[in-house]
Amino acid sequence: MCQTRRESLAEYLADRAYVSSSQLRRFARSGKLPRDTAASGVFNGSLMGEALHSLILEPEVFEAQYLVLDSSAPSKKKCLSESDAMQKVWLDPWQWSALAKAREAILNCTQAPLGDWLSRGRTELSIYWSDESGRRWKARPDCFTDDVVLDLKTTLDCRPGPFARTRERMWYDLQAAHYVDAVGRLTANRCRFAYVAVETSPPYALWVHELSAAEILRATAQLEHLKTAFAAAAAPPD
Repeated sequence: MCQTRRESLAEYLADRAYVSSSQLRRFARSGKLPRDTAASGVFNGSLMGEALHSLILEPEVFEAQYLVLDSSAPSKKKCLSESDAMQKVWLDPWQWSALAKAREAILNCTQAPLGDWLSRGRTELSIYWSDESGRRWKARPDCFTDDVVLDLKTTLDCRPGPFARTRERMWYDLQAAHYVDAVGRLTANRCRFAYVAVETSPPYALWVHELSAAEILRATAQLEHLKTAFAAAAAPPD
């Protein structure tokens, strides 16, 4: 069984019946279940990472949640009440400049057709499913088309070597395998997977890292082992 929901990130994180890749990665790092297994998937990304995700993937969310303190920034709401302004996350001019340059790097990418993928893809769609063992999982890929899953990552160094070390340290490939599984169950396609690694400081470089079939298979095997261990640890005692 597989279903999708168009919902906010807060609503996705609040669902206590399904387990996310963030919870699995925490379990992989510590070997212990989070204190609240269901609610521990709270997104702890950096301010710039969260803002760039919204700017690229959900512009309407960016408009609603962020206040750019730069008169040159495009906005549909130039005049806000004091109470409305206090409810938003404030971005300094230098932060907006960095976000705009990172967005420009993504949209002008020549390494891969990112602009086309982003325009055609489904973004921030929550996927919920039960596997063959009845275990319940959820995923929220950044963007996916019929043949590729994209994961936007902000990073200090997007070059292949340094980013590979970041992938290993953060267990990103487990998340990649989880997303590929989710999209595959939804579309019945075995999609490719690519990280869009972008720097939010000069020179605002970008690199598209597509996982090979062998890398996805290896991560999938690790993920299945981790899911089995997680389910065993979460099971009530006899």
